[in-house]
Amino acid sequence: MRRALWILAWIAVAIWSLFAWGAYGLLDVFGDYAARNAEVVTSHPETVEWLSWALVSLRSLGLIAVVVVWGAVSLLILAVPAVLGLFLGRPHSDARNRAYPIYDSRARGRDGVIPPPSNDPRRLDRR
Repeated sequence: MRRALWILAWIAVAIWSLFAWGAYGLLDVFGDYAARNAEVVTSHPETVEWLSWALVSLRSLGLIAVVVVWGAVSLLILAVPAVLGLFLGRPHSDARNRAYPIYDSRARGRDGVIPPPSNDPRRLDRR
């Protein structure tokens, strides 16, 4: 279940990234177009320069805003499976894994083979 949540979250981030990339591209193209054609509004040179500067500044702020919003929403999307994973708890496969003994690498013999477990309760391991 957790894996499915993470897969869906990453798919959502990919779709959101495509949307944000499109918004970034459109804002860049139209902002650049508006800044280059500021003389359409007026023919006064100082006003054209000021308007062009203002439009370039707005375009830059808009591009920064798109990146910040993209990052915030992406983190929010990825936070959902992380929080839901806390509520779902540990998987039940841990109980199954406890049935098998865990051998420590220090318990290997000289030939590198792990000795079979001893069922003799009187035997004490010397380490």
